[in-house]
Amino acid sequence: MQRHLASLALYALVTTAAAAEYPAVLDWSQRAVLSTPVSGVVDAVAVSAGERISAGQRLLQLDQRPFENAMRDAAAQLRKHGLQRDEARRELERTRELYERAVISVHDLQLGEIAFAAAESDYISAVAARDAARLNLEYSTLKAPFDGLVLGVDVSAGMTVINTQQATPLVTIAQDRPMHALAQVQAAVLADLVAGQAATVTVNGSRFAGELHRPGTEPDSSGHYTLTVSFDPGDSTLRAGLPARIEFSR
Repeated sequence: MQRHLASLALYALVTTAAAAEYPAVLDWSQRAVLSTPVSGVVDAVAVSAGERISAGQRLLQLDQRPFENAMRDAAAQLRKHGLQRDEARRELERTRELYERAVISVHDLQLGEIAFAAAESDYISAVAARDAARLNLEYSTLKAPFDGLVLGVDVSAGMTVINTQQATPLVTIAQDRPMHALAQVQAAVLADLVAGQAATVTVNGSRFAGELHRPGTEPDSSGHYTLTVSFDPGDSTLRAGLPARIEFSR
């Protein structure tokens, strides 16, 4: 993509009394390399390269059994510590009653308070462990964060994914609704452009209505700025890297 942008700067700028046109190149509005924050064995891959996907759609799933077992264990520990906390609370209440009746000492009361605090702490830790197990179970299924297109799948069923040190790329997706058209311009051009300004993008003879999504803010090594125009390709199948032209009405 950088090579495409660099080459655009070499084109001559075509201007007329009615409009200004700039050579451009298409790009996805968003590109994401997805992984899971948990390790495991890939149980199923639900998509393939080139497939269109919807937000929330399952892309792949790790073997659920270890995560389900961890969830059951966490739930059992939570129940146990919940019962122990309840018993410690009842015991503390009895201890306070005895203390108020001057049957036991302050030391005995403090021991009861310490026992309840320990039981309460264990219960809170068990809640956190249950929530972590539940989250890991959710993370074991990779879902699409937005509507788009699958660019590549880097795993297959049966492969082991180890994400203890660095996340392993699993699925690469792109958002192609809207598309972006990128053009390289000189600083002087920016004075006449504002975000939201209407524009027309021409690709392979087809024209699409769009708007200036992001004016250039920093120059590249050649001193040119990158303009980003956003447009909806409709039913057309467009790809990143295709040449285009951007036109701003004057």
